[in-house]
Amino acid sequence: MDSRYELASGTKLLELLLTFPEEIVPHVQDVLSSDDENWKWFVLHFLVIKLPAESRVQFREYLTGVAETPTQNELAEELDEIAKEILEII
Repeated sequence: MDSRYELASGTKLLELLLTFPEEIVPHVQDVLSSDDENWKWFVLHFLVIKLPAESRVQFREYLTGVAETPTQNELAEELDEIAKEILEII
């Protein structure tokens, strides 16, 4: 089983993190600026999409770049699709 699915089952931890939306933004930005597309997939699917709109908007530039001009690795992880989905709700 893929580790991202194992982590996703830790909903209590995710729920806790989501109670501190502004505090986690810089840490999420660190992940999104990394080269780890698996980690980005997890963060986008289970954190960013669930953040309040005022927190999600802080990722607009990154999301727009991935949605419009994804790298091959981002395409392979379907990050462009989740980026488009999140942009629709900003």
